[in-house]
Amino acid sequence: MRIGIGYDSHALVDGRPLRLGGIEIPYEKGLSGHSDADVVLHAVIDALLGAAGLPDIGELFPDTDPTYKDVDSKVLFAEALGRVREEG
Repeated sequence: MRIGIGYDSHALVDGRPLRLGGIEIPYEKGLSGHSDADVVLHAVIDALLGAAGLPDIGELFPDTDPTYKDVDSKVLFAEALGRVREEG
């Protein structure tokens, strides 16, 4: 049995949509971040990667890479899940 632990946090700010678990939540503030800052999906992604012994979300999808600017975290989840499956 493998266990992974995921954690993520982002500040609430004006002018951004609030996405949690891949769902947009109507609210006047959203989460600050390089991607869409979906803390639920980010924590799940990190837990899956950790259980598979893979690098964490920050290493795989660095905030210095413009490819991931404002990316939907469901895209990151799909890519991370693919990597976990490759690892077995």
